[in-house]
Parts: sequence; C-alpha cells; structure tokens
Amino acid sequence: MYIKNKKGQSTVEYVLLMTAVVAVIIAFVTSKGNGGFQDQLGNNLNSATQEMGSLTDRYTASHAAAPSGTNSVPVYNVDINP
Repeated sequence: MYIKNKKGQSTVEYVLLMTAVVAVIIAFVTSKGNGGFQDQLGNNLNSATQEMGSLTDRYTASHAAAPSGTNSVPVYNVDINP
C-alpha cells in the first residue's frame, strides 16, 4: 500500500486562492454608484460619527454642576434610549 506524503497545499493552490481573494477585494472596492461598497462604508462611518457626536452632547449636557451653595451631588440625567 502506497501512502502519498501530503504536507500541505501546493504553490498552485496558494496562487489560485490568492487570485480569488484579490479579485473579490477589487470587485468590492471598485464598485461605485448606488449601493456600492465605498458608498455604504462612507454612509456607515458618517452615521457612526454623527451618533458619537450626539451621545457626547447628551453626556456633556447631563453633567451639569450642582447648584452653588449646596453640598449635594449633581443629578445625572442620561437617557440611554435613542
């Protein structure tokens, strides 16, 4: 009985795999127009940036100082629901 010694993939298989990966990346990155990868990524990043700004504003507004002349701890009104 002859057992072939396989220690891994051949160079040809690696080249084919890398070619397929590069082709998919190029297809996603170069797609433009309505619903293209770049448009969707830009929209998601813009939305996340705006949401972070909104949360920062709400957090800052909720941390008002305690009224002068009192030793009370300020009340934090943080609404976690969008």
